[in-house]
Amino acid sequence: MKITPKQYAQILYWIVQDKNEQEISSVIKKFAQVLINNNDTAKIKEITDNFNHIWNVENQILPVEIVGARKLDKNILELLNSYTLKLSGAKDLVLEQSIDENILSGFVIKYRDKILDGSLSGQIKEMRSLIK
Repeated sequence: MKITPKQYAQILYWIVQDKNEQEISSVIKKFAQVLINNNDTAKIKEITDNFNHIWNVENQILPVEIVGARKLDKNILELLNSYTLKLSGAKDLVLEQSIDENILSGFVIKYRDKILDGSLSGQIKEMRSLIK
């Protein structure tokens, strides 16, 4: 029976939980050897993605995407970080900032299945739908 990337990720999470840096390094080397022996090295990207998801869920870390019309300054990012932490109830956030000039101005925050649209283009779309 083949092991799925999700199963590998869960096993790896259980093993590295509560380990120090040196122990984790040793576990990773052994884990890599298992992947090689099982001819599963092609699954590394998927295993890593699944591991990151499990780690974030277990440690209440929330990946958040903030899209701005231009690069947002540090103060604005800190305010958005605090606001999103408060809304989400997460302990910590991993912010990924991107730029989309099509939103014209403002920002869009995306996390879990939520989208908080504070963009000018979003407001224009909302006004258009109200007018129709």
